[in-house]
Amino acid sequence: MAHEPGEKGAPVLSVAYESAEDGRRRPLLAGLPVFSVLPAFDDLAHLREVARRCSNCREPRRCEREFQLCEEDRFAILRVGREPEDEPRASCVSRSCLFVPGRPGTSSLGLEVICEDVDVARAHAEARALLAVLDEAA
Repeated sequence: MAHEPGEKGAPVLSVAYESAEDGRRRPLLAGLPVFSVLPAFDDLAHLREVARRCSNCREPRRCEREFQLCEEDRFAILRVGREPEDEPRASCVSRSCLFVPGRPGTSSLGLEVICEDVDVARAHAEARALLAVLDEAA
């Protein structure tokens, strides 16, 4: 499911804070105006790697990095990069899949969130701020 320009609201890909029994975890918030999913990063090192990738995506050249987020009943793929087809456009895309219970190796497409023409300066600033918070938490 991709965001349609006429829909009310906007797609969001962000880091969320979620309370868990063993402390706080920071999942990816992938949302559309009517639905969202929260696939979890493996650990803080995994999240740091994503933040570093976002902060290094400033050059107007093709670069793309894919990150996998796996849980017991679902997985998600997060892509961060720039595509210089017409002009260098930054984008973030998340696609989640659910494992079908009782059918080994079978999955079903979940939610796809596409954020095109990302404001690179803003994404870079937010990634640096996230890295600072993660450094404090370490």
